[in-house]
Amino acid sequence: MILSQAREYVIDRLKQAGISGPSIESDLLLCKVLGCDRSWLIAHKERPIFDYELQYLNALLERRCNKEPLAYIFNEAQFYGRNFYVGEGVLVPRPETESLVEIVLSLVDEGIVVDWGTGSGCIVISLLLENPKFRGIALDVNPKALYWAWKNVDKYDLFDRLILWHESGKLPAQFAKSGVDAVVSNPPYIPTNLVDTLMSEVKCFEPISALDGGNDGTLWYRFLFEKASLWLKEGGWLIVETGGWKEKEILSLAPDRFSLCEMKKLSGGVCVIAWRLSGKKSF
Repeated sequence: MILSQAREYVIDRLKQAGISGPSIESDLLLCKVLGCDRSWLIAHKERPIFDYELQYLNALLERRCNKEPLAYIFNEAQFYGRNFYVGEGVLVPRPETESLVEIVLSLVDEGIVVDWGTGSGCIVISLLLENPKFRGIALDVNPKALYWAWKNVDKYDLFDRLILWHESGKLPAQFAKSGVDAVVSNPPYIPTNLVDTLMSEVKCFEPISALDGGNDGTLWYRFLFEKASLWLKEGGWLIVETGGWKEKEILSLAPDRFSLCEMKKLSGGVCVIAWRLSGKKSF
């Protein structure tokens, strides 16, 4: 089998499995197997495929035809112009979440940023790499997620500026006392009864705990308002992503101390909302 035949073979298998964009995905799989880029594939159509390469290709192809996300298969996803390690236990970073990063960068100048439900760490790591005046605390209760976050913190050499914290509702003591400057999050916001309607790549592989937002999808926003009230310094920011169909409900949950400062609706039914905290703490 030569490369051009292998490409058609992969395209046909992906089509049969109902994968959209089979031509592009075929090239990505072949590039992974051969360790090349797409331009090299085009220029070497007659190159023979060796048996060990075909075995590797079939192993990857089997996983993709079972609807496993490409990002899991490659253990890599791109976010905000950088590559991040990902795998079982974390959501695959979505392009729309880059807007969350952009809004944080536009509103917050410096200080300590808490990334609640950090997953792979792509949000807080992007923030720290873009703004050297930030330090971060990345919270997640899923040890699998923290494994991938650790790999990414190590990749970008940020251990001197970022704490990984295996928690959900507590900060390290020194920060709980002094307060932080921003809490950012892309929390679970899919209503429980809609999780089963998600596409197979998502519901069968990505962690349900990172998707399920409770009966009405607002469970974790209520939690974040409660915790941000305790964690933030006066003038601190709470900035979250949500499904656009839920923004009115989320806005109605905001305590009086949170002033709405920005709301950006994005394509795909996603919305980013930013509040600023003012007034005295109530504890």
